[in-house]
Amino acid sequence: MDLNYLFLRQQVERSLADAADSLAARQAHEDLARAYELQIERKSGGRIAFPWHRDQGEPSEMMIIERPTP
Repeated sequence: MDLNYLFLRQQVERSLADAADSLAARQAHEDLARAYELQIERKSGGRIAFPWHRDQGEPSEMMIIERPTP
């Protein structure tokens, strides 16, 4: 499966989740979007990650922990 296809499906599912009328429909679309995100992470060998699903415990090297003082 092509990464572009997976990104398209992930974005469509996120849009459908945002527009869903019921909680059940929203959850179903969010679950599908997350499944596509996991496929993207696997297919990219971890180079592409979706930080909003990561554990908030340990800060990653890409997180800004505090703003530098001038």
